[in-house]
Amino acid sequence: MSKERGKIPQLFSGSIDELTKPKAKKMDKKREELKKIKKQKTLYISQDTNLKLIELYAEESRRQSNIVEDAVNLYYYLKKAMGEKNFDELMSAVLKEDPEFLREYLEKFRL
Repeated sequence: MSKERGKIPQLFSGSIDELTKPKAKKMDKKREELKKIKKQKTLYISQDTNLKLIELYAEESRRQSNIVEDAVNLYYYLKKAMGEKNFDELMSAVLKEDPEFLREYLEKFRL
């Protein structure tokens, strides 16, 4: 019994060199095709995502452009309607960033 306990079972009958050699890659055609298809799908997804991002940025840019255009028009027409002196006073009131002061100042212009 002691001989059987100490004996290591033989699992591999080949040489150790065969165990340590890298396995030869077998790239069958089906696997290559699957890899190629996956690569193409990834490329298409990336292109679609980029296109959607570009459309979103363009839409946001147009929206912001409209806001800036409205602000410039408001500035121009307000200055024209109020006159140079009153407009400068209004701008100094706005720059104080005090809502109560600005409300009191605008009370003068109510009809």
